[in-house]
Amino acid sequence: MRRTYINPQVLLIIGVVLLAGCTSYMKGFMNMERDNYEAAIEHFQQELSKNPTNWRARQNLGLAYIRTGQNDKAIAELQYVLGQEPADVTALSYAPQGVEWATGQNPNASYPNYYLGLAYLRNGQREEALETWKAYKNPREPLLEEEIQRQYTVVEISNSVHLARLALEQEKKLETLPPKAGTVAVFYFKDVSPDNSFRHFQKAMAEMIITDLAQIKSLTVLERMRVQYLLTEMQMGQTGIVDQGTAPRAGRLLGAENLIVGSLEPGSISVNTTIASATKSDVVGAFAVTAEQEEFFELEKEIVFNVVKILGVSLSPQEEQRMNQYHTKNLQAVLFLGQGLDALDDGQWKDARVFFRKALDEDPGFKIARYYLEHCPAATTATIGAISAMTVGQLAADVESAVSTAAGDQAAISVDNDIGGQGGLLGLGSGTPASSGAPGPSTGSVGISW
Repeated sequence: MRRTYINPQVLLIIGVVLLAGCTSYMKGFMNMERDNYEAAIEHFQQELSKNPTNWRARQNLGLAYIRTGQNDKAIAELQYVLGQEPADVTALSYAPQGVEWATGQNPNASYPNYYLGLAYLRNGQREEALETWKAYKNPREPLLEEEIQRQYTVVEISNSVHLARLALEQEKKLETLPPKAGTVAVFYFKDVSPDNSFRHFQKAMAEMIITDLAQIKSLTVLERMRVQYLLTEMQMGQTGIVDQGTAPRAGRLLGAENLIVGSLEPGSISVNTTIASATKSDVVGAFAVTAEQEEFFELEKEIVFNVVKILGVSLSPQEEQRMNQYHTKNLQAVLFLGQGLDALDDGQWKDARVFFRKALDEDPGFKIARYYLEHCPAATTATIGAISAMTVGQLAADVESAVSTAAGDQAAISVDNDIGGQGGLLGLGSGTPASSGAPGPSTGSVGISW
């Protein structure tokens, strides 16, 4: 049974409120607690008419709009909150069906960021939700941050499948749009070794190349998952191989102008790389590089800088410096990363996490492996087939449920650790808010962390 936490300061505050009379903000807050969102909206609007800089009222107004299906209005309110100076944004979050107070002065504006992404998702705007959550950070509540990172990948899979199916449908109707200039798609290089010795190297190398090219501001580089799920929908997902003949079609479907394809040959690693144009249906450049297997990291950089040269891209000193940094010099770490990506693409979440962890054990500084470990869905996450079949409403509900569970666990840990006394008095109106708490699940109790 879940414990009920009632902080004595809450009782004091309730007494103060009863003596002083409820503000519009508190009336809205109490209506939220009763799931009376329409009334809450009215009271929060009244509060904001008198105090437009009460960011907590505006954030909770946005959440009330989400609960009533008014996602466009929610997006407008939450964008307004996030558009303010970070030091001015006090994120007093409200958990529906339970009372949770969030972090006070919140320089990361974590909660409005989460709710804005949720509003986008409920509105069917998957890409906007992903962009909003991409840099989500909440180090004070790591369980919440970790869950949102995992759900990011779930939404990314859903979005990639959705875009792939939409592109194929438009192709049948001859409605494909011309590729965007400066857009790059990196395909897996074909393993032509007789024993498929590079099968775990293909995806890992593509991911490293994508990561490097994505640091160039003048280029738009498609995420590996976008390419993967298009190939899956094209029934090419098992091999993932695109050659010069099939690249233009794949490029048009992805909306990419520049297409990087190639092959991996045995012995020393020999890589033949071709850059094709989707609009010209022709090769714009080709090159070959070779390196000993233990010097694979040099080979990857040669590929990247040759691509940059052929595309005629000018690098800033900062871009060149970042791209000169090796991802890892540990070949086994790269092979484990490739195995993890294979498992991830197959929806084998548990196996994927094992391989990403092994990659990090080999090289703790391998940032790509760490990213995928942190963003890999939990073992209990729905299958790729189930994710692909979800409506945006079902997807948003699943995401919110998972995040709420993580938030409830985080709140319980915060209380058990007795980290109180740091947030001051629970904020009412535009006063000082309490710290901690999160968008948590229904617990039938009042959970307060200070």
